[in-house]
Amino acid sequence: MQRKKMKKFLGLTVALTVMSSVLTGCGSSTGQEEPATPAQDADDTAGSENNGNDAAATADGEKAELRFLLWGNQKEIEYREKWTDQFNASNDRIHVTLEAIPEGFHDKLTLEISSDTLADMVMIAGDFGGEYFKEGLFTPLDSYIEADGLQDVWVDGVMDGLSYNGSVYAAPTSFNAAFIFYNKTMFEENNVPLPTNDWTEEEFVAAAKALTKGEGEDKVWGIDLSSWWSYELARNLYDGYKAWDWESGTMTADTQGYRDGLEFLTNLYQVDQVSPTPTMAADIGGTFETGKFAMTVGAAWDMESFNSAIGDSFEWDIVTFPSNPTYGQWRSPLWTTAIGISEKTPYKDEAWEYIKYMAASEEVQGEMENIGLPTMKSICEDESFMTSIPDGWKPFNKQVYFDALDYSVDGVVLNEIKDEIIKVECELLFAGEQDLDTTLENIQTKGQLKLDRMKEE
Repeated sequence: MQRKKMKKFLGLTVALTVMSSVLTGCGSSTGQEEPATPAQDADDTAGSENNGNDAAATADGEKAELRFLLWGNQKEIEYREKWTDQFNASNDRIHVTLEAIPEGFHDKLTLEISSDTLADMVMIAGDFGGEYFKEGLFTPLDSYIEADGLQDVWVDGVMDGLSYNGSVYAAPTSFNAAFIFYNKTMFEENNVPLPTNDWTEEEFVAAAKALTKGEGEDKVWGIDLSSWWSYELARNLYDGYKAWDWESGTMTADTQGYRDGLEFLTNLYQVDQVSPTPTMAADIGGTFETGKFAMTVGAAWDMESFNSAIGDSFEWDIVTFPSNPTYGQWRSPLWTTAIGISEKTPYKDEAWEYIKYMAASEEVQGEMENIGLPTMKSICEDESFMTSIPDGWKPFNKQVYFDALDYSVDGVVLNEIKDEIIKVECELLFAGEQDLDTTLENIQTKGQLKLDRMKEE
């Protein structure tokens, strides 16, 4: 029975890999690369039965040695090393060592699970943690959170993907959600009204059409949807109409809402012609920072690279997604980064001390903007944070970071369907090589076959 359960779990850990945007790191130079992205019963308290083990493990006076498995790009790892060094220096009974995996995080995680060598703490994302929580691999954190009075410490919305069956299994350290970057200089020079946080889809299209001009190398596009963002939007543009429902094991690309979303995106390429298609990207070269695009989709991880690349070339800002009259604001994935405690570690109390430092201390959260967005309300709602701009950055509307949470959604990300089916079919559709009906039928049919196999593993 145990072998069968582990086989089923290992199949799921391979199939339910988090989107590469979470695992490959943030802050790409172009803004177009995807970001660097569960044996105890869930009702047991996290601390009551483990205090004896933890105390025994450190009774001899030696430091408890903990391992933390995480992903990240170079900058993210450097900051987490810095904060970890600070924690270690200030603690005389706990020492944390990072196992940082820039690429292949899930392969490493699966290996540690199968070999029974799982690290004491593991980085978790809101869009894949649920399958691990169900398997009992991580410790419920409710008793720790309650004991330290942290029930209301984190920004609303970031906890959605970190719970299972009424219990919290990971504490959030940072988050990201998508929004639109726009070339303010280009808008003003062409007398196009600047977008606002209550703008409509119709106003978005009108602006994109007005700002699409020229031919050949001098071509200026109203929006850049030639990157991986096109497929990300294609899987869930409108509220309630995503391509699949993992819990029920069904593809939902045959709904009217999903069809309407995909048709809208296709029209941007084929009818309005305001964006190059993904297959044209290589020939154009560069993205928003080149000044060839009036708008693009991005997230907070793009801020540093755009500030560095654009400099004083033109003025720009950010704005929330526009609203469709029927479906409301476009949906964005919610990328929440969190830390969970292995169910098998004898150092649960010590692990919680480290997690609390990373997720609920102003020392760390006050610097989190360097690699993501802080999750503590006390930081995010502080006027000094909302009005401060990192050194070397242009002024921008920081409130957009948090307004974007209102239209961001968690959910299991199925790379095998998104990358192997939706991307392939949409490339043909967006390039005009395949019609909408065929595309939807292929996504629904091929996706269901793959989803059925994934559910059976």
